[in-house]
Amino acid sequence: MRARAAAPLQPASAPDWRPRILSAVILGAILFNFALCFVNTNIFRTGAGIVIGCEIALIGVTLALLVGRNFDIFVILGVYVAYTLFLAALQGSFDPKPARDLMIPVIFYFAARELGSREDGDRLVWASVWIVLAVGLFEYGFLKQFVRLFDILGYYVSRGTVQAAAAEMSGDRLFASGMRYEGRTLLPILGEHRVSSVFLEPVSVGNFGAICFSWIVLREWGRPLRMIVRLLPVVAIFVFADARFGLSISLLSILAFAFSRLTGRVLVAIAPFTLIIVLAWIGYTWPDVAWDNTLRGRILLGGQFLSKLDWSDVFALVPNFSFTADSGYAYTLVKIGLAGFAGMWILFALAPARDETSWRYRVFVAIYVTLLLVISNSIYSIKTAALLWYLVGALDAKKRAPSLALAHSAPRATLRRQRLRPA
Repeated sequence: MRARAAAPLQPASAPDWRPRILSAVILGAILFNFALCFVNTNIFRTGAGIVIGCEIALIGVTLALLVGRNFDIFVILGVYVAYTLFLAALQGSFDPKPARDLMIPVIFYFAARELGSREDGDRLVWASVWIVLAVGLFEYGFLKQFVRLFDILGYYVSRGTVQAAAAEMSGDRLFASGMRYEGRTLLPILGEHRVSSVFLEPVSVGNFGAICFSWIVLREWGRPLRMIVRLLPVVAIFVFADARFGLSISLLSILAFAFSRLTGRVLVAIAPFTLIIVLAWIGYTWPDVAWDNTLRGRILLGGQFLSKLDWSDVFALVPNFSFTADSGYAYTLVKIGLAGFAGMWILFALAPARDETSWRYRVFVAIYVTLLLVISNSIYSIKTAALLWYLVGALDAKKRAPSLALAHSAPRATLRRQRLRPA
């Protein structure tokens, strides 16, 4: 039989550069405050406008990558923008921060679903973990030299987050939570200093650690020895930052993955609203009890915040200028409103998952968000939120098809081999 002439090679498709840009944006979201802190300390003053400009640039680049690829995201964002403008009209003023808070999950989830992959997620987590650990070790070992290069407190004064008068009373130039004077929980021998690394404050370090810990456990599920080895640098991050909450949530991720099949979408959908009711009941029951910085005290504080809200505050129909950063649920209700949060959360809970692995991680994210909102509004910080929602979206992304160049470079199977191949 005469051999068939080889098919002519088709021109190889150009490699898609957008996934690399998206990965760079995620790393930029993690590192840009660290870079601005260096600039503020050594070059020129960086105010809140520059920080806001950097966030707009990161979000804008991500949105630009999605132009022409997905229509759903622009429908969801359009509805949400209309909702925030409606609230602004009722309140008599427009606050862009709450509007941006729920845009971050939507934008980075859809971007990763269209352009990301699980393998890119692995690389992002591994690279960011080592960057955070390396900077954290330098901070812990050479604190004086570190604050000369990165005056964290001065940076937050420039941003307007910390009052200058309060900063003058601090001698360590770290963020307020950078020292735990009552004694650390994890390895007390390390002293009072809590490492902030590239995030400039320890709370985000703990959140970052929980995100990376859970991702590694998910990806190495079924390979316990490899999992333990890859988790060691993340555990070191927890210890140096004395991140009690982050470590606790990370350990819960193992249980979440093990019992994810028993967790239905309805349970995920009602979880935060059930917790709001429980916290409000706690606040009504113990309205005048003093709180402290323990987990029990923070739960009590969150309940007392919620118990003081009326229905117009719950739906964000009137402006509320109370300090709610230490109660994520109170912040969410008075700034975003129950209707807006409920709409976005139900979309998250009911959106189809690609497979069991994707659903496992979504169950963990539900636990992480639900519990973190009890004690903080840091869930909305782009420093960690960009990575979190990228990973959620990457798990729902379709497998990338091999390029034409790779397909043509693979050896062709002969007719005889095809016939001998078992059915």
